[in-house]
Amino acid sequence: MVVIQRPRDGAVLVSEEANPSGELFHRPLGGHVEFGEYALATVHREFREEIGQTLTGVRLAGVLENIFQWGGATQHEIVFVFTAAFANEAAYEIPEQTILDDGDMTRVIWRMPGAASPPLYPEGVADLAARRGTS
Repeated sequence: MVVIQRPRDGAVLVSEEANPSGELFHRPLGGHVEFGEYALATVHREFREEIGQTLTGVRLAGVLENIFQWGGATQHEIVFVFTAAFANEAAYEIPEQTILDDGDMTRVIWRMPGAASPPLYPEGVADLAARRGTS
């Protein structure tokens, strides 16, 4: 996943999703690594596929291990967290969009700094990005 902050106000680009019980949460954009693909290549591919944008200045901020409940089952993921910027500065001015390759029309929005609700997942992503100087 990639943490992108809007330069003018520090807002973070997130997808707004709902868990199986309908509760909303936010999550930085990114996707699943395909077999034989490096995590760095994944974030570039996912941003092209999801919102049609190219990234620049991509840096690894760290790795998070996330264990959580989803639909009554325990899930476990390893998340590579990158920081980056948009290659096209006009992308920062798009207030809302949907993920292009998502039939559910998941919203992509800017989350303002200090927002407490809905929760931002995975836990620790905001702190990790802040330690890398992006928040």
